[in-house]
Amino acid sequence: METLLYVESLTVSFDGFLALRNLNLIIERNERVRLLIGPNGAGKTTLFDVLTGYVTPTAGRVLFRDTVNVLGMRPHEIANTGVIRKFQTPSVFPGHTVFENMLLSAGRKRFVATLGAGRVFRDHEAIVDVLDRVGLRERAQHLAGTLSHGEKQWLEIAMLLVQEPTLLLLDEPAAGMTRPEKEKTVALIEAIVARSACSVMLIEHDMEFVRQIARQGHRVTVLHEGTVLSEGSLDRVQADERVVEAYLGRGKVRGAA
Repeated sequence: METLLYVESLTVSFDGFLALRNLNLIIERNERVRLLIGPNGAGKTTLFDVLTGYVTPTAGRVLFRDTVNVLGMRPHEIANTGVIRKFQTPSVFPGHTVFENMLLSAGRKRFVATLGAGRVFRDHEAIVDVLDRVGLRERAQHLAGTLSHGEKQWLEIAMLLVQEPTLLLLDEPAAGMTRPEKEKTVALIEAIVARSACSVMLIEHDMEFVRQIARQGHRVTVLHEGTVLSEGSLDRVQADERVVEAYLGRGKVRGAA
């Protein structure tokens, strides 16, 4: 079966400390969501750093869509292949409107060229559609800096969706959100995978949020000390004694990730 992401024997060392240890991970092309959980220091963010070109591994290989070797590529080059990442802290332009943030994300050069030609921006409909999907259409002319924390998270996700990613990496998308905002984010992720060809891989510590996403049958990968500890359905990994042991002293696996 063809793979969307193939990670083999990935190792990352920081001054002798192994942040990743011979990590192996495969995401099939037809897989829509992969949840990544694990205790603090398990290597989750380091894995995302490698996948997006911010950290160079000591050993291993990473293939995207079977043939694209992302190792050695710059972050913007990796993004151009279709692997796009959202960091935990929202990164928007607070002094610009929501719509202007979307225009800038869609491509500054195209935006400037369009203004110079005096034409209606050709991606206008696509932007409006994405804003509608994340519930921000009515806020399009509001400054991004006036949005709530949850709305800023949704705006950044929208800014990434308008770039038409193939694999969207989300680092703790529910962090700092209220319960209603978390519920809306679950619905947003479900809509992303239902209405586009984009697959989503996300890191999350909030196990209630994880449960809501995983209820659709999506696979969960548990990292511990830089390697894959367990993988499968949420019920399966929660019943894995190795996972329970890894969480001892950090909160029970059924309560926190």
